[in-house]
Amino acid sequence: MLTPLNDSLVDEIIHGDRLETLRVQSLRLEPTDTAPPLAIERTTPPDGASLPPVVLVHGFAQNRYTWRISRRSMSGWLAARGHEVLNVELRGHGNSRAYGAGNATAFPEYVDDVLRVLAELDEPAFLVGHSLGAAACIGAAVAVPTRGLVHLAGVYEFARYNRTLRGLARVSRRLEPALTKAPARFRTRWAGQLLGRMYRVTDVLGYGMPLAGWAPGSMERDLVEERLERGFDWTSVEVWMQMARWAGGEAFPYAAAFEALDLPIFVIAGDRDPLVTHEDAEACYRASRSSDKQLLLLEPFDHEGHWGHIDVILGSRAPRYVWEPIGSWMSSHSG
Repeated sequence: MLTPLNDSLVDEIIHGDRLETLRVQSLRLEPTDTAPPLAIERTTPPDGASLPPVVLVHGFAQNRYTWRISRRSMSGWLAARGHEVLNVELRGHGNSRAYGAGNATAFPEYVDDVLRVLAELDEPAFLVGHSLGAAACIGAAVAVPTRGLVHLAGVYEFARYNRTLRGLARVSRRLEPALTKAPARFRTRWAGQLLGRMYRVTDVLGYGMPLAGWAPGSMERDLVEERLERGFDWTSVEVWMQMARWAGGEAFPYAAAFEALDLPIFVIAGDRDPLVTHEDAEACYRASRSSDKQLLLLEPFDHEGHWGHIDVILGSRAPRYVWEPIGSWMSSHSG
């Protein structure tokens, strides 16, 4: 059951000088005997949605600010088009954590979170997942009918083309008995704050940093700082260990079911994203045997510059080169 906690009309800056009046609601998905409470931010046009619902799912150690910051809002843009937009915070993250949802102890719990949200809707939704959230969307899509999946800088394979991440994963696997001896969580907000304060250095070094989160020059400084400050969150050691095992060659658990699924998919990847390289993201496209699949690789020749991990959603060029193609793709699959 969804419980409304507040409901207001908000004048939101979508991008640049575009201002839209939208209805924004904070909802709590109430707990069950086997599942924790979840926080959902629902955004619609003031008079209600006229287009199918869209469920947004953030990535590893992130939260609702993946999709909405003060002067750029993908969730607001989708709502202004007419969609009901549900910005979900997975268990252990953001307001879900504040409501009492502890950290996940295994990746499939994130899939269960997405499935619980979908069960509250009156019609099939579009799933839009970023990074690890895209992997959770795959798990949900193989279980229930959806209108389609946008796999945005998403995990399918992990760290095959990033030596630093593979090394970190290898060390984690060796230490797994000690790391998982007791349930543990860690906070990434300090890392976001540090990167934000070092913007001038990290923006330049982004060309060579193996863990850089955005392509240099792709986002305004104040928006980078805001995104890093507000969007980095808590996560669990157990979920990281699952990712470390994927990096070591363990198969993605939903791969076989997904590859056999004839579901519309739209895979989007950035050319300079070391966290989820375009080769790792494109593995989803290559593996799918869907009769309706599309791939968009963001790169300088057609898209005015290089693209990293968070700027594919909130970068200065994202409204033109990411949001618009997603909107067009959804329109063609909304009938």
